[in-house]
Amino acid sequence: MDTVYTERFPLLGKLEPGTRLQKEIGLGGAALTDERWPITAICGARPGPAVLVTAGVHGGEYPAIEAAIRLSRMIDPAALAGTLVVIPVVNLPAFRERQMFTCPVDGVNPNRMFPGDPHGSYSEQLVYAVTEEFIAHADLYIDMHGGDIPEALTPFTICRRDGSPASQRSIELATVFGLESLLAIDKPVQQAKGASSYVAAVERGVPGFIVEAGGVGQLQPEAVDLLLDGMKRVLAYFEMIDLPVSNAPSIQQYTAFEWVYCDHAGMFYPNLAVGAYVQPGAVIGRVGSLFGEELETVTSPVAGRVLFLTINPAVKRGGLLMGIGVE
Repeated sequence: MDTVYTERFPLLGKLEPGTRLQKEIGLGGAALTDERWPITAICGARPGPAVLVTAGVHGGEYPAIEAAIRLSRMIDPAALAGTLVVIPVVNLPAFRERQMFTCPVDGVNPNRMFPGDPHGSYSEQLVYAVTEEFIAHADLYIDMHGGDIPEALTPFTICRRDGSPASQRSIELATVFGLESLLAIDKPVQQAKGASSYVAAVERGVPGFIVEAGGVGQLQPEAVDLLLDGMKRVLAYFEMIDLPVSNAPSIQQYTAFEWVYCDHAGMFYPNLAVGAYVQPGAVIGRVGSLFGEELETVTSPVAGRVLFLTINPAVKRGGLLMGIGVE
């Protein structure tokens, strides 16, 4: 996994040992020609792995974005082995418009479109470029997320479990990252045209996972610190940095991620908080009409822990309410 200093990431050009490149870069794709993405590439003074970190695939997940920004500034090229590439905001239109989940240009969720399509919509072209120009050339891909604007969550990591070497390595490295809950799952969390970022990485033979911390549309310092601590643990594990790192907490692993939806539009009143444990059939909330009538009692389909929760009351028919980790 020794870094080739010239052309490891062809789009970035030649990276000299011991240097930092900060640049706004265009990505291929007819729909992307008017945009430039801020990218930091830190080329260490010594050979080593190439690690790609992205954030802002969803534009309202601010602790992840801030953690990516700080990471890109805190690593000293002279003390780094290998190469670290950081893209702090992938979904720039959503970031600018403060739009949750989707991209305002085409109305789709980019994290359900990987590996993308060079002839598809804006989001499909965007994730295709990220996949081809960056993920495919990395030794590890970490995609930083969190609860979006209407979501609270307890920190967790999510990765693919399919028995492949890249999948097994992903689980190993996600454990090193050290968030308190780890989802290693073998099926999509939502049916969609494409897949999530970590799936696209593993299908390319690149270990990859998503980390989640923070939420509710706020820049929470403790969530930023969690993500930075995890990144330092991974970089130290790869022997890319020689810095003191905190010990990871004990980790609970889950093998399924059950998402709960409502049948009616209206006001959602949860009966629990994020992090709560539930049993099958337990009442976890209700949906009321705008006349104050109860439309629906929501029950848990499984036993598990609530890892994220919609905390804004307004819900649409078929709206997502929460995600439950199942052992």
